[in-house]
Amino acid sequence: MRKLGPEDLPDSGFLLGLTLVAYIVLQLPLALAAYGPSSAIVTSLGATVLLLVTFLWVLLALNGYRSRYRQTLTALLGTSALLSLLSIPFSVWRQAAYDMQAASALPSVAIFAIMLWSLAIDGHILSRAMSRPFVIGLLVSIAYFLLHTTVLFELMPDGMPITED
Repeated sequence: MRKLGPEDLPDSGFLLGLTLVAYIVLQLPLALAAYGPSSAIVTSLGATVLLLVTFLWVLLALNGYRSRYRQTLTALLGTSALLSLLSIPFSVWRQAAYDMQAASALPSVAIFAIMLWSLAIDGHILSRAMSRPFVIGLLVSIAYFLLHTTVLFELMPDGMPITED
């Protein structure tokens, strides 16, 4: 585990575009489960992508590794897309249980576990991108998660549920 880093990805605009599309497509079912069909989905996805792109650019520029930007963004979007794919069944299950007023902790526990796994993966990617120890990458990953959650809470009407990446 944790042998490969973003530097092992090709520096490809096509691959970045492909992972961005995959990320957005796989976030749609999660956003639908959270917000239902509404304009909040567009706001949420737009804010999420803009925040990630900006945060990563600033982070790598401050650490002197702007040249790793495209590969790191590709890695973050690609792994987030895969973890979103894993989260979809649990999000649908959780929403269905909520709609039927049938309490079930299992889907929420699974989503929480995937979220923790996502933080660790992002921490690894960021630590490699910044050439820092894993614990630094993990702390940056957690800080980004808190920033992301705060921004979405402020943008969304009536707050928002906490979802994976």
